[in-house]
Amino acid sequence: MKSAASKPGVHASIVAASVVALLMGCPKTAGTVPTWDGGGSPDGVLAAHDPAADEGSDFANTAGSVPPADPGPADDSGAAPADPPVDPEGDADPAADPAAAPTEPAPAADALPKPVYSKIDASCGKDEGVGTKLKPFDLRSVDGKSSTNKTYAGRVMLVNFWGTWCKPCLKELPEFDQLYRRYRKHGMTLVAIATDEDPGPVKEYIDKRKLAAKVLIGAEDYAGQYGSPKFPFTFVVDERGVIRASYRGYRPECMGKLEADLRKQLEARAAK
Repeated sequence: MKSAASKPGVHASIVAASVVALLMGCPKTAGTVPTWDGGGSPDGVLAAHDPAADEGSDFANTAGSVPPADPGPADDSGAAPADPPVDPEGDADPAADPAAAPTEPAPAADALPKPVYSKIDASCGKDEGVGTKLKPFDLRSVDGKSSTNKTYAGRVMLVNFWGTWCKPCLKELPEFDQLYRRYRKHGMTLVAIATDEDPGPVKEYIDKRKLAAKVLIGAEDYAGQYGSPKFPFTFVVDERGVIRASYRGYRPECMGKLEADLRKQLEARAAK
């Protein structure tokens, strides 16, 4: 019996099919994997695929596109590692790029804030008392609590002698209080020592101006021990109780120097 392949008609069909396959077949090379052209061609013909067209299109990561990057091994729980945090400001992570790391060290946590006053009069702060120890005191606050110089040991003190009867004092003390609020967390204490015996007017003034200072009263005799011819008068005292700057009288032009004296003692205290 003759096989089907030996029949002339069958042989002719096989040859014709081979010729058609050779004419219509295409090798599967990169960039020619067929996909829909997205244009809705009326004849439904498959268009050649351009990989660049996948970027940002709905056909990304479909047949013929570049596979996604390997996310890396999963942790012990089997979950893939989380994406790194994104900097909300858009800055790169210095740890990821050594060249982007800051070249200067970050400021210390206890670094002093910028000065309030820029103008410094070098002639200020040199009145009588510089280099001597602050005289010991034992005075009471407006609420009757006792306070001594030892209460503030180890801190830089701004000791201000004032009174409600002294108009320049009432202008000066709020300015000192602002400095106190700025530097108190760095080791400064403002001790406002009033000559008033009656706590009423003192408390009224404190409440009106919302002072944060440590206010003591009944200090007429104590203030007299310094023999100051001017009132108010003020001392910058270091953490050991030594007067490092002395200001007799109200001199607004000396605020820059007084702040500088305070900063110097606070920096010295922080360095120890």
